[in-house]
Amino acid sequence: MIAKEAQMDALETALHRLERLETLEATRSCLYRYAEGVDGRDWGLLASAFAEDAVLVMPGSEVVGRDAIVEGLRGMLPPEFVTRHLVVNPRVDYVAEGRARAHSTIYYAHEGSGFEATGWGDYVDEVAVVDGVGLITRKEFVPAQHLPGSLARANTRLAELETAELAREASWRYATAIDTLDFILLESVFTEDAVLVTRKGPREGRDAIIEYYRTALTDPVTRRHFLVNQKVTTSGPGTALLESYFLYTFAGADTSILGWGSYIDRVRVIDGVGYIEEKRISVDVHSDVREGWAT
Repeated sequence: MIAKEAQMDALETALHRLERLETLEATRSCLYRYAEGVDGRDWGLLASAFAEDAVLVMPGSEVVGRDAIVEGLRGMLPPEFVTRHLVVNPRVDYVAEGRARAHSTIYYAHEGSGFEATGWGDYVDEVAVVDGVGLITRKEFVPAQHLPGSLARANTRLAELETAELAREASWRYATAIDTLDFILLESVFTEDAVLVTRKGPREGRDAIIEYYRTALTDPVTRRHFLVNQKVTTSGPGTALLESYFLYTFAGADTSILGWGSYIDRVRVIDGVGYIEEKRISVDVHSDVREGWAT
């Protein structure tokens, strides 16, 4: 009976941790959906980032309601404008089940009809997760700097930030491919001359890496990998070092594994797509949750 109670406690703890991570991930996704909707003038996508009774607070104004927010932004961003809103360094704090608060830096660039400017500031977002989808219930923009002038001065910084985003996207593509056993997608993650280093040694070349995973992922279990604390260091436009912690679960008929470790990825951008050219995987803990992971 005691062992069964301990097993149930461990399962409850794991489920709570998973819910927390899913809430954090849905919150980040919501922030990016907002930026994509604004820059693409996709008003339906923009609306999908907000709760129906959301509040948008900007200097000198407060707009209440999703429809009013979308209409207000539509009026501020005419079609002839070219804009980019880059959500940088999002820090998401878990508040309660299905609720989070995000602090992030927003770096923006506007160009069009004689109006050119770059600037940055802070977003403070309160988010509720409904049916797995993050919805902004309150967004506050706190400006820090607004610089009228040519976008040419911002090109280098924009390229670095876009490289950082493409590096993260490559790592998410990797996790999705591993969890879904999509080896065609996995091929799109690595450069042709990529190197993979694990505790079992190095694998050189994309074909050797894919063959390694085909063998390593034969166990009939359901896998989930969760990427957290991703840190990107760009070494110039088109190249970056991405450091991540990861959590993973393996679940099967007689398998109940929880583990964590770290990834170090060197990413190269080719034709607007991020590819991993070197991946190092370090596993710190790999344990059956029915036994625990105390050392």
